[in-house]
Amino acid sequence: MVADVIVIGGGPAGATISRILAEKDVEVQLFEKKKTIGLPVRCGELLPHPSEMRRLFPKAKDAEKLIEPPQNTLANITEYTELIDSMGNKIKSRFKSNIVFRDKYDQALVERAMDAGAIIKCDSPVISVSGNGSVHVKHMGTIKQVKARVIVGADGPRSILTEGVRRKNYEFAICFTTIMDNVNVDADTVQMYFGKEYAPGAYAWIIPKGDHIANVGLGIRKRFTNNLKIKKYFRKFVKEHPTASNLLDRGRIISSSSKLVPIEGPFSDTATRRGNMICIGDAGGFVMPHVGAGIPSALLTGRIGAEAILKHLRGESELSNFERLWRKEIGNRMKNSLRIRKFTDSLLLNGSISSFFNERAQQYFDHLIRCEFPVSLRLFNFYLNLKNKVKSLS
Repeated sequence: MVADVIVIGGGPAGATISRILAEKDVEVQLFEKKKTIGLPVRCGELLPHPSEMRRLFPKAKDAEKLIEPPQNTLANITEYTELIDSMGNKIKSRFKSNIVFRDKYDQALVERAMDAGAIIKCDSPVISVSGNGSVHVKHMGTIKQVKARVIVGADGPRSILTEGVRRKNYEFAICFTTIMDNVNVDADTVQMYFGKEYAPGAYAWIIPKGDHIANVGLGIRKRFTNNLKIKKYFRKFVKEHPTASNLLDRGRIISSSSKLVPIEGPFSDTATRRGNMICIGDAGGFVMPHVGAGIPSALLTGRIGAEAILKHLRGESELSNFERLWRKEIGNRMKNSLRIRKFTDSLLLNGSISSFFNERAQQYFDHLIRCEFPVSLRLFNFYLNLKNKVKSLS
């Protein structure tokens, strides 16, 4: 028997594409390697509020509807985002966010897919994929072959579908995430901390979940540090940062985890060369490079991927049409996000990050947090790149 679609991975991207396809009477089987959907929690658990989603992705269809979390998964609603440097200097912007319980959120999305008719199998890792449209799945100690007309990779940044086609020097950040209780944080404000002493090449965060609980973590990048012991940076952030240490000094870690985060935008082959496969969410590199946010683009590529598959199954277009569709709806925003990340890299490499923070950051923060890259900043970025090139030649 050949299924219509096999989805590998039960995160937001896999659950979304499975639900939409099942609602259109497409036979979908989803295989998830975890025993329990959503655990361990490996992200900041922040979703932009639907009121912010349209400005973030102005060309995306159904953006506000997709980003609205199930009510029983909502932990907190914040109104502001604050950017804090290594000296404790702050700038603040109004940016509304929904903070979720990520395990409950993922489970709710999968339940919606199941209610629509998708077949979900946990504790079922896909161990190989064949070019003839089949996968080998290990379930209940037995390996079996399952065939499908379309295979979807939604299994994270090291997707089994991108082995051998993902660019070898593609850069990932390493992130460490914790849930902490007994913290003294403002429940109305998300905080982002930058500084090479605490999060080289990336940033740290404190995301309040209410009731003196917060998601606390940070990312680092190899090119900005020779020390990849991320827990060492985390301990330094919690104990020594002039602002964070006062908020977290009595905090207790409830859980922790680490993960890789793609930070160079979509992979070059999200509709793989094998013809009957696509990659969505983190599996396709669909993470906003300047902030490492993956849930919005996971939901959107899940919906866009479902549209491409439906047209393909009806014989209306090739599956590779997925590339055109996502580029039309979110491509410019993904490019902007990468431009902003490269701009901040230039500031870091040039030693200009502190002066930019003190002199210009407040002026541009509202734009940058919404993935907008004004012309004036593009010109300034050109100047920085030119300065760095001259410096390297001297």
